[in-house]
Amino acid sequence: MEFLRRVHPQKTADNVSADTGIAVSTIGRWLDRGSAPTSWAFLRLISAYGPEFAVAVMDHPPAWLDRAAREEESRRLRAQIAALQSRLDGAAT
Repeated sequence: MEFLRRVHPQKTADNVSADTGIAVSTIGRWLDRGSAPTSWAFLRLISAYGPEFAVAVMDHPPAWLDRAAREEESRRLRAQIAALQSRLDGAAT
């Protein structure tokens, strides 16, 4: 569950719960005890975090999934760059 800690380094269980609707206590067990999510919870995690999550938890993801995860990361990073550029442009005026 390192992926979840990386996405939400602060209040991981609370934030994942907000993203997925899964109980904070359940997420806490995954994080504290290394418990595995049920198939239902795993699908909720994939719905919330997309192919990047799926690739992060697989030893050998298929090429199509790896490609989808890289494309998603690229979109996310471009959005972050655009937001930072907007802030920078606003600070320069």
